[in-house]
Amino acid sequence: MTEADEQPAATATGREIWIEKYRPQTLDDIHGQEEIVERLQSYIAQDDVPHLLFSGPAGIGKCVTGDTPVLTDAGIRLIEDVVGDTDGFDEPEDGLRVATMTDRNGFEHVEPSHVFGKQTEELVEVTTRDGAEFRVTPEHRLRVITHDGFEWVTAGELSDGDRIARPSQLPTPGSTTKRTLRWYDEMNPERTEVTLAAERAEEMALDRTVSLATIHAATDDANTWVDDVEAIEHVRQGRRSRSITPPTDVTPELARFVGLAISEARIEGGRIKFYNTDDGLLDAFESAAHDVFEVETRRGVQKEVPYVEIGSRTLTHYLESVFDAFASAKKGEGIGSSLVTAGDDARAAFLRAMFDAEAHISANGLIELTQRNRDHITLLSYLLSTFGISSRRKKVRKSATNGSGVERTYHALYISGARDLRRFRGAVGFSITHKSERLAEHAEKRSNPNYDTIPTQAVLRDLCRQLDIPITDHVPKSINPESPGRERYCSILDDVVDAATERIEDTQRALERIEALRPELEAVTTVPAQWVESREELAPIEVRKEVSEEVGARSDRLLEYSDGRRTPRAHRTVQILGELDQPVEDTDIDRVEAELNECIDLLGVEYAEVVDGLQIETPDLTNLLRSNDSTLTSLTRLETVAERLKEIAAERLSSETVELLDEASRIANADLRYDEIETVERAETDERVYDLTVPETRNYVAGEVPTVMHNTTAATAIAREIYGEDNWRGNFLELNASDQRGIDVVRDRIKGFARSSFGGDFRIVFLDESDSLTDDAQSALRRTMEQFSDNTRFILSCNYSSKIIDPIQSRCAVFRFSPLSDEAVGGMVREIAAAEGIEVTDAGVDALVYAADGDMRRAINSLQAAATTGGVVDEEAVYAITATARPEEIESMVTDALDGDFARARSTLDTLLTETGMAGGDVIDQLHRSVWEFDLSEREAVRLMERIGEADYRIAEGANEQVQLESLLAALTLDE
Repeated sequence: MTEADEQPAATATGREIWIEKYRPQTLDDIHGQEEIVERLQSYIAQDDVPHLLFSGPAGIGKCVTGDTPVLTDAGIRLIEDVVGDTDGFDEPEDGLRVATMTDRNGFEHVEPSHVFGKQTEELVEVTTRDGAEFRVTPEHRLRVITHDGFEWVTAGELSDGDRIARPSQLPTPGSTTKRTLRWYDEMNPERTEVTLAAERAEEMALDRTVSLATIHAATDDANTWVDDVEAIEHVRQGRRSRSITPPTDVTPELARFVGLAISEARIEGGRIKFYNTDDGLLDAFESAAHDVFEVETRRGVQKEVPYVEIGSRTLTHYLESVFDAFASAKKGEGIGSSLVTAGDDARAAFLRAMFDAEAHISANGLIELTQRNRDHITLLSYLLSTFGISSRRKKVRKSATNGSGVERTYHALYISGARDLRRFRGAVGFSITHKSERLAEHAEKRSNPNYDTIPTQAVLRDLCRQLDIPITDHVPKSINPESPGRERYCSILDDVVDAATERIEDTQRALERIEALRPELEAVTTVPAQWVESREELAPIEVRKEVSEEVGARSDRLLEYSDGRRTPRAHRTVQILGELDQPVEDTDIDRVEAELNECIDLLGVEYAEVVDGLQIETPDLTNLLRSNDSTLTSLTRLETVAERLKEIAAERLSSETVELLDEASRIANADLRYDEIETVERAETDERVYDLTVPETRNYVAGEVPTVMHNTTAATAIAREIYGEDNWRGNFLELNASDQRGIDVVRDRIKGFARSSFGGDFRIVFLDESDSLTDDAQSALRRTMEQFSDNTRFILSCNYSSKIIDPIQSRCAVFRFSPLSDEAVGGMVREIAAAEGIEVTDAGVDALVYAADGDMRRAINSLQAAATTGGVVDEEAVYAITATARPEEIESMVTDALDGDFARARSTLDTLLTETGMAGGDVIDQLHRSVWEFDLSEREAVRLMERIGEADYRIAEGANEQVQLESLLAALTLDE
């Protein structure tokens, strides 16, 4: 660097505004608001951005290592191979599809939108009970289930005992008409000679036997000739290997041959020797060689172990080219793509061959398969998962089988538990009799629920409580209260979901019946009032005689009714009104009472819950609905009861109920099992890490044991995400409402921008400090939001959402930003210091965090101000430039006052106001935020809070700051 270069660098801290330089450019640059960022990214990924309201105080790369296997629709691939050498974000390769977990906790293959790579200096190493080992950056998230349901937890926050989600059954790629074994693209074209059918060779004007390179030169379309291949040969230096017939699809016979070959065969150059003491396996290997490849075999015995030998370099070259699992057996790259994408029968045949050859089943029903090649164990784990068979893995040290006595590291795969043994028996099984019989014996046993477990879910009790479903009707006492067996518990949860669904349907029916009852309810409840208006008509003796004959009541009793000394029962009242020519239409008291009773039964509530909050008791409700004849005055209560039932029904049908039901259903029907974390350790490193961006679902399946991984890819950040770096400015209008707060701004600038033509689906208007808008301007803005909702999205930011009118809030997705955590602010300070070459001490970082009080803007500005001196940024520099008192100074001032030393406390206050340069309001703020950090008794803290409130109010009203603060200290000194 020249002196000319050094000069600008030396003065850069004084010229550049860091708060602008380090303003977040994308959503991923935002610190400390991870949940909000995730919601915003979800809106953008779905191309469904609503109006947004950001509310909160002012100023407020998740990756895995390259050796992590990832499940794609082309098989299992290392993520470093999928991503490549890219630095930062890049486009994925054409046609790439990865397995992802949907929002319903099922799995499917989708295309990622981006791939990502970078260097990292820190990783978190996690191991689990099922043998999963993965190394990820601390920010990388994994799907975790707790008693409160699912959540994404960063690796840095994982703990021993956490339960991470693993697929219970993985998806397989959909059927395809393409050939899966493209040997003609993979084998060496110069060393491979192809014999074509005579007719095809003649059509192509080629000799019958030509090099693969010659065919490639003649045509690019393999479909025109590959079905007419009769044989291929490997040729090297004029020497021809034995020919084979090359398959183009993975059949069960071929898959079984490959499974046997990579499990128990020794592969040396152009020879494959399959060793085994089981005649059935020897016969299977030999017959597959004949039937699939039409190649000759030879039998022999070596050290008393029988073998079948194939001598064909053509065959080994073919297998290495189209089966990366076969190449892996020869220490090549690959895990098993062709096998993962094969059909069910072929995958089962491969698994059966591997387990026939290398697995044994113990006396207690544990299937164990041991391999030196860890990739083969990974392949088996994934293949088993496609059949819903769970497995575990671990490293073991054991002596080699060649008799040398040398201990080596092997990788073991285990299948246990009656459920998984039954699934293995049904989908794969053994072809060896004694293994098959032992498997059948243990598969019929009762499942042990103590291994495949799940934390009990709070949503189950919450849903039952919300809908008055007796939990004891569904959850037996025998269930483990903390960690029951997953299958049984999910079945219970599914039953509760069914019961809840039925209760919701009954609730809807109850509401419909109450609404249908409305005319009759109104008629019944008018009877008491109508009686009061009409009863005096009974006074004449002639009227009483006529009515008495019809209703069966004595004349003197009717007289008592007429003057109010007595009140008839409800049914008699209706009769009398009818005789007085005052009939009440649609008055069927019995039907109304019966319908309300039926609605109570549909809602599944007790009478005690119905009367809760009403001015009646349970016996009153019983008499009202179940007696043969109600009192007249009680009829008005029928409408009250109906309204109460509607209220209960509304609570049942609330959004909270729907959310609980949805959450319970997702957990009950999830294609997941839950592995337990055993160790979590941080490690310093210097290596590349990788990630995939999967739109909408934001996760992918990866790891040696299939695991669900989260992926990664504020208003200007949203605009950049939607429109890209080159186009966002033309589609984005930013206004500050504190400067442009009147109605004319809405009418002129905002409406004009919204009306103008543009190329995208919508444009964005960002209105900062929108709580400064006048009421008239907010009303005009509401109308503008409605008018231009098709082509414009509004993003409003404010410090106080309560100052935004309700009609605007109801049209926005509201995001409430909390003050940033100390860790988020401290992390950003360290990042900027490192980028700017500033030396900052730990105490200096702590001081910046304290002075910022959750405000990132203040922290960055303070760091830049402290850095302008050119020296080390320590706590002295920070407190000097921020005019902030040290916490211990504030505490000593308060403590001295409480101890009666007013003079000393006043001296400290004077220093803060005159020498430190603090404003009185700042002293009040710092006192307020520090009260509960002082070593004060609760009584002293309450006294201090009371005095702080008084002083703050008086200063706000214009009183002298120093006088009020000294008065505060004096009051603390005098109070006893």
